[in-house]
Amino acid sequence: MVGISIKELEEVGYIKLNIPGLIEEELIAISKQIGIPVETRSGAKVVDHLSPKEKKDAHENSLSRNHGLNSFPLHTDTAYFKIPVRYILLYSINPGSGDRPTYLYDAKNLFNHDKELRFELANVLFKVINGRYSFLTTIYNCDQSKHFFRLDRDCMKATSSEGTELLTKINNLICPRDLYEVKWNIGDLLILDNWRFLHGRGDSKMIDNDRLLFRVSIKER
Repeated sequence: MVGISIKELEEVGYIKLNIPGLIEEELIAISKQIGIPVETRSGAKVVDHLSPKEKKDAHENSLSRNHGLNSFPLHTDTAYFKIPVRYILLYSINPGSGDRPTYLYDAKNLFNHDKELRFELANVLFKVINGRYSFLTTIYNCDQSKHFFRLDRDCMKATSSEGTELLTKINNLICPRDLYEVKWNIGDLLILDNWRFLHGRGDSKMIDNDRLLFRVSIKER
């Protein structure tokens, strides 16, 4: 059994290891060390298989449906949940012929700016579009002893001019030098704190349908 350091995960915000040959059952067992593995949508399996897809072949309301084979913007996974999952586990089966990276951004960096921005992150409302389960929320949530960031421009829509301006401000504040680039090899295992880190998919040098990552979404216990 692969042991995961909860202390390191809490302090650093992510863990990256190389452990070739893991199967889905082992990834679920690893996930259970830190929380509760859950399905990301109705009828899905706990272990998602992620490969670049053309828009027409992607699930409705998914990032692939909106962005196709292009890069994905920095986002919070399961932002459409009332409380997003705490951790995301990604495992590289095949990094793909396009050498496509994943980028991580520590959202705590946003607190390094003026106090007004911190206030806006915690108070400016956005609407999460999730059919009849849509709801209002903020980018930084600090209710009920839970503190987390939630950002997904594909499902979160500004409800005011202040919201539109805040998204623009965030875009301008996220500098390339603050991004951590994950270059995938076969057997790479990445676990990240989804309440703290935004992540996005980079560009590919070519069509890379052979890229395959397994993903497990993990709720806090």
